[in-house]
Amino acid sequence: MRNILVVLNGKLTPDHVVRTAVNIAITDSSFLHAVFLNYSIDLAEYQYPFPNDLSLTRNNLTGKTIAEEDAELLESNMQVFRDECEAAKVDFRVDTDKEITLTSLVEMSAFFDFILADANENLKQYHIADLLVQAHCPIYLASKHVDKIRNVVLTYDGSFSSMYAIKMYTYLFPQWRSVPTLLVYVSDKNEKLPNESNIKKWLSKHYLGYQIRVLQGDVGEELVKYTMSLPDSLAVMGSFGRSKISRLFQKSLANSIIENGKSSLFITHQ
Repeated sequence: MRNILVVLNGKLTPDHVVRTAVNIAITDSSFLHAVFLNYSIDLAEYQYPFPNDLSLTRNNLTGKTIAEEDAELLESNMQVFRDECEAAKVDFRVDTDKEITLTSLVEMSAFFDFILADANENLKQYHIADLLVQAHCPIYLASKHVDKIRNVVLTYDGSFSSMYAIKMYTYLFPQWRSVPTLLVYVSDKNEKLPNESNIKKWLSKHYLGYQIRVLQGDVGEELVKYTMSLPDSLAVMGSFGRSKISRLFQKSLANSIIENGKSSLFITHQ
């Protein structure tokens, strides 16, 4: 049984994230703790000179203020999540704190097995981008293009970080060990698979069937092309690293795999 923190946009709650959360929870009676982030309106988008008054503006059709309409939409999305969980008989909790900060989310992450969020929309929001670096647990970013996990790509670069991510994925999702799984290593110097003997022994202990692909070329380009060739895939990646350059590269690679490869992403760090 896993303890899963589901991070959702309160006003634009995506169906595929709720569906993914419920489907994962069903497999081993996991507990879902849902947090609905109440993003404030982008006032610059309206070019409104008095931002403190904007939320009090009334809709000519409904007569309600923007704040009132947002509150109703937030509650409606919370109810949809409740209904989905109850219909599937999944144990859950909806966090009613509507002003959860990034610091709070990072602290909360230490007490969950992983965080589930939207890859396609929330990845560009500050809390997801920063959570990828600061979270104390793995993060699963669900893509709207992935209906059901049919292929798993274990990205491996020979580092301890990539091996750690592979281990965490394997331990957290034993139900997908029968899904076609490929370990992918990309080299720009025609190198062999690092620690080939050891990685093969480890994989053989955890997967009945797996394949290894050694690709030549640019890491980002080759991984994106490879995930694009596999429908309904989940890519497993290691950490963003300690340096700013490493973080920028990994963040860019994560975005490319999600947006261009149209894959879900499981990422973690030690």
